[in-house]
Amino acid sequence: REAAEAMVQAAELGQFSHGPGDSPWYGARFRTGEEAAHAQELARRLHHDLVPRLVERGRLLIAATPLRPFESIAELGVYLRLLADLRDTLDKFQPAVFDRSLSELIAATAPRREGGTMPAATRRRLKALAKEYLRPGVAVGDMHEALQRIQQQRVLWQRFVPTGITPAVPVGIADVAVAYQQVDQDLEALDAPLGHHSRDQQLAHRPLAELHALLEGLAAESDVLANLQERTTLLQRLERWDVGPLLSDLAARHVPHAQVAAELELAWWRSALDSLLQHDRALLGAEPDVLERLEADFRLVDEAHAAGSAQLLGWQLAENWSIGITDWPDEAEALKTLLKSGAITPAQLQREAPHLSRPVAPIWLASPYDVHAISDDIPFDTVLLLDAGAVTVAEAAGSVRRARQVVAIGDPVTQAPAPFTIAVGEPVDDGDVDARHAASALFQLSELLPAVSLTRSYRAGGEDLAELVNRRFYAGRIESLPWAGSFLGHPSIAVDYLDEGHGMPDDDTGAIESVDVEVQRAVELVIEHATARPHESLMVVTASTKHAARVHTAVLEALTHRPDLHDVLLGDRPEPFAVLTIEQSVAQSRDRVIFSIGFGRTPHGRVLSEFGSLGRPGGDRLLAVAMTRARRYVRIVSCIRPSDLDDDRLSHGARALADLFADIEARRTAVELPDDSDPMLIDLARRLEARGMTVALGHRGKLPLVASRGGYCVAVETDAALGHLSLRESLRLRPDLLRRLGWHYARVHVFELFSDPEAVADRIHALAGGAPAAPTGTGPVLGRGSDHPTDELAITR
Repeated sequence: REAAEAMVQAAELGQFSHGPGDSPWYGARFRTGEEAAHAQELARRLHHDLVPRLVERGRLLIAATPLRPFESIAELGVYLRLLADLRDTLDKFQPAVFDRSLSELIAATAPRREGGTMPAATRRRLKALAKEYLRPGVAVGDMHEALQRIQQQRVLWQRFVPTGITPAVPVGIADVAVAYQQVDQDLEALDAPLGHHSRDQQLAHRPLAELHALLEGLAAESDVLANLQERTTLLQRLERWDVGPLLSDLAARHVPHAQVAAELELAWWRSALDSLLQHDRALLGAEPDVLERLEADFRLVDEAHAAGSAQLLGWQLAENWSIGITDWPDEAEALKTLLKSGAITPAQLQREAPHLSRPVAPIWLASPYDVHAISDDIPFDTVLLLDAGAVTVAEAAGSVRRARQVVAIGDPVTQAPAPFTIAVGEPVDDGDVDARHAASALFQLSELLPAVSLTRSYRAGGEDLAELVNRRFYAGRIESLPWAGSFLGHPSIAVDYLDEGHGMPDDDTGAIESVDVEVQRAVELVIEHATARPHESLMVVTASTKHAARVHTAVLEALTHRPDLHDVLLGDRPEPFAVLTIEQSVAQSRDRVIFSIGFGRTPHGRVLSEFGSLGRPGGDRLLAVAMTRARRYVRIVSCIRPSDLDDDRLSHGARALADLFADIEARRTAVELPDDSDPMLIDLARRLEARGMTVALGHRGKLPLVASRGGYCVAVETDAALGHLSLRESLRLRPDLLRRLGWHYARVHVFELFSDPEAVADRIHALAGGAPAAPTGTGPVLGRGSDHPTDELAITR
């Protein structure tokens, strides 16, 4: 992480905006910004003045000699030193000294202990010959050393000049030598920060044309030197991680700072895999097919285990019954007599067969109003109090007192106790919904018992709706997976705003309820649903009792003109069509819901503050009820637009309604940002796009990669991404849930993405009904078009 942060900081400072080919200053290091500015100014002087003037003067000087033209500044320095030495020699010796080899003369003038076996007479003759080469009147203190220097000069001269040409010294060597020394020092000063350590890298040894181009680049204006001190500090920190080659590669490709961390992670995984292969060559033989077969075997065994639980329980109950009628034959006979006599009361069952009552009826189901009919003599181990938020403590007391342990299950957001009525009468104000929830068995028992939140939703469909409800009413605590239909562009929530929704206030309530245009639109949607989706259940929910009655009547009237829809809307179905108020819909749910608000505007376009139960305390809880009745889709019908709602005059559910409209609009215009944290999935996404598929990375923050083709949707997950889950959840439960949500499921092993991403892309493409793609290369590619094989395995960087 520290390396990634340092690399990202360096990238933000522009470290990877320039590569080795962009500027000669790339990779230069300075301790201060002043040093960098001084170096660039020195490069400008060298390029524009010092080097051109030295080269020109040097060429004029060398042109007066038989030496071939020099090819570098360093070679000019060799020439200048040679000419200076020749000048000193010719000041003392005659030019003829260079005409022959001086080996014998050097041996003769050497000390006697170094002279070897040379006879004394020969030595004397050769010494005299050596003196003949001196100019008249010149004396040399050490003839032996002088001759050695001349021999070296002769060999060096013959290296640059054709044989037979006597050395000659031009005029002006000293002036050119001074200019050379200055240029050589300046070039050496540039070599240090540029990191030119070898002889071939040093500027003085570069060919003149290359030196000219290099100095031109160094003298040009460049952003490479900006923030150089800060970047140098970061690079020094990075040296301990040995990431130099990676830094050079990132700079060469100009990788943006947003991708630097991902590139580092990919390089780390590459090196990790290389290390694994070095220590365990058996991984080269890893077969994804073998892993998939093992995973399939686990799923098969786990499914059989789960399916066998019911059979095991059935066998256990049958065994208990067999043992019971053997151990208590009298109770068995009495029970048989009771069954023949007709209906049996719980008290009779417990009185006549106290031991057999448990295997006969191990589980009892009863409403709070029927619990009293169960005999107090029947023992219970556990009471499950369902919808505990919708019953009071008094209503639950009869069941709670019968067991040693109680499990209360309920929804603290939508549930609140309501009066139980069995007759038609005038509506009664139920009071504050929040206060009623505080009196519920769920709330009261939560103060006494340990509380556990069930936050995972397994409901299939309605992703937009589920996320909206989760965010608005459950503070984002509900965990759910996306619905494939949303990825294909099928929303699960929509709003119809009716511009002509005007009416007069009611004389009794003062509210503008159930305007004609809203009734008409609700009926149109009901008929439309019955025609297009007769196999899906439907319910109309409204905040107005008057509106519910009018819509119900209007639907019945519309059916007189559409007898073909009679069975769909009025037939006997598991979930029949209904028009209910929010309070009446608490225990109901349907595939699709039409939420018709039921309130309109004045003829002048004003919105009154009266919204019925929505505007009273607990109204936000009722709004949550209305928005959670649909399993797949909810359509809101409203005569009121968000701009019509004045927050200063609204309260409770009415204010929540305004916020709800704002959330719906915000989600409609929101742009989903892709998750580019996994480079291998980015590479896979590019391959799928090349095959004509629509892809999304980090879909809704829940699925790493999704892709679609036509009407097929594929959810792609890697074994690494699911490593925190149990095998049962990652291999069976989660894939099954995604399939129920409309996804084709593809589990990919990370090793496959390293070894053969093309095959992975082909498999996903085929899963979406596509034909295998033509091969595009032998190895995986990320961002560029080159492969990087290592050993027997092709792995990308």
